[in-house]
Amino acid sequence: MDKKGAAPTLAIFIIFILICAAAALATFQAGHQRQVFTIQQLMAVDVVRATSSTIEIELDQTLYTAITAAMYEAGVHQENRDVENRVIRFLNKRIELGQELGWGYSNLTINIEPVDNNSLVLEWLPDGSMRARAYLDAEVRHISGVVANGISLRVNVTPRFKRLETVADIAFNLARTSYYPSLENELNDNYACEGLSLKISPTSVIVYDTFAGEVVIT
Repeated sequence: MDKKGAAPTLAIFIIFILICAAAALATFQAGHQRQVFTIQQLMAVDVVRATSSTIEIELDQTLYTAITAAMYEAGVHQENRDVENRVIRFLNKRIELGQELGWGYSNLTINIEPVDNNSLVLEWLPDGSMRARAYLDAEVRHISGVVANGISLRVNVTPRFKRLETVADIAFNLARTSYYPSLENELNDNYACEGLSLKISPTSVIVYDTFAGEVVIT
């Protein structure tokens, strides 16, 4: 091949090499971008999962505390022993405060619907304690679009409010109608096997759950 034919051939070859290099670079850049996007999405998934799990653990603890507090409140306020609605009120207050103050993240949007009798199931057990189950309508959304839906709660609360309430009512009626000095000792002997301890007067009764916390019934 003479010099006149070699020059165009070389130019075409160089152009081909440049096109292949550009295509390879574009392919590498696209692959790198996909890899970066995948890593970012996986990080967003981890953030959403961790946040949702943290809120779930916190609300589990709140629900336990709310039930215990509601039992205690109901115990000291004889005119209103509605434990269930007290629990709902306490839990909703914590959810409201959490969304306003405690769960504010710049890269997340958190929305948890208030609890009601449909989303929260409070079950009295035979020993007078309570089991609670709830599935909350919730959304934790990352700015990248990753979303976690729903929060599940499940707790067992040891204080046996219903049993203590029954024992307190029995003791109070006995003290009111036929109070005598040995009544307290006799009832304490009767209920010792259940882990209950009573303090009795003609006007009030206090029942202690020695297996758990103190609950007062008047």
